[in-house]
Amino acid sequence: MPKIIFKKSGVEAEWTGDDESILELAEANDLDLDYGCRMGNCTACQQTILSGEVEYPNGHTGEPEPGNALLCCCMPKGDSDVEVDA
Repeated sequence: MPKIIFKKSGVEAEWTGDDESILELAEANDLDLDYGCRMGNCTACQQTILSGEVEYPNGHTGEPEPGNALLCCCMPKGDSDVEVDA
């Protein structure tokens, strides 16, 4: 199972698939990250992805800047670890 590494916070969490998004995993590990709509529309949850890849299985309507991801609606792609600059 991949790990999600929140670099600035110093938190590493295993992605089990129980959470619907990387944002939910962050919250389950007591991280307070910005968000708004939780649907990928407002882009308030946008964070830089330092390594790894994410996917949006339920889609999103906002467009993250290159190299960033919308944490409220993404999850790791495959079994690779994802490092987030948060």
